[in-house]
Amino acid sequence: MKKLKVTYTPPFAIKISVLILVVIICAEVHFFGEIGLYIGILIGLAAYCIMCRKGTIVEFGNGSIIKCRYFFYKWDIDLEKIDRFSYSIESHLARGGPRYTFDIKFYYSENDVEDYYKLNTSIGREEILKCMEGGVHKLNILQIYRYAENLCPEKAGGYVESSSIF
Repeated sequence: MKKLKVTYTPPFAIKISVLILVVIICAEVHFFGEIGLYIGILIGLAAYCIMCRKGTIVEFGNGSIIKCRYFFYKWDIDLEKIDRFSYSIESHLARGGPRYTFDIKFYYSENDVEDYYKLNTSIGREEILKCMEGGVHKLNILQIYRYAENLCPEKAGGYVESSSIF
């Protein structure tokens, strides 16, 4: 079984980290008064940054299930239940310039509602240049897509142009 670390943070984990930030701030204010607000903000922001930068461990290579783990939160992507999957390079607006991610989306339908699992990792300018020069195969996250593609070639959608607002 192969393990990879991607920078993906599930939305559920972001909500929990914000809750932890608020709880730490409230606890510090309760115990230390007004100075506790500043201490709580510093400690809470540090905890929030650590949780958001942890990344997700992805295990694959043994059957049709891709196992994902972020701290104690676990979920499986069963390729037999996936309708289709593809990858793209997404641009995100951020302070200091755009930020890019390499995204793999696994689409499925449940109760006539289409949804998707997403795995992504942040990539820099060097990786973007590699992709433009045809070296996309050198990205580690693409190993997950290639594994799924080998198991279910009829569901593989390949590269999908990102739907940008620009």
